[in-house]
Amino acid sequence: MDYSTLRIIHLTGLALTFMGLTGVLASKATGQTLKKTWLYHLSHGVGLLLLLATGIALGLKLGMVHPAPLWVRGKFAVWLLAGGAMFLATRFSRFAGPLVVLFALLVFAGAWLAISKPF
Repeated sequence: MDYSTLRIIHLTGLALTFMGLTGVLASKATGQTLKKTWLYHLSHGVGLLLLLATGIALGLKLGMVHPAPLWVRGKFAVWLLAGGAMFLATRFSRFAGPLVVLFALLVFAGAWLAISKPF
């Protein structure tokens, strides 16, 4: 696959991941049960898989070898935090405002690391 296609799929995974997170927050705020939020959980999981697979493929396209640069490790840390964020969205939905800010900061951190490659 070419680099542009991988980037598009990567951004689609980003959208799916965070749509799933905010969908769970909104559903919990309206009182829906966990059984009714399965689509949001699925969106989050598929998004994370797309992010990981295309992130690795993009790294290979850029010719990265072991050890990965620090900015790549930072992006992997952001990916891990985004994966664990579903726990926060499910258990602490009463703090929806701060959680949405946290989710936005995760997206910001990942975008900053990808664009500026600071390390």
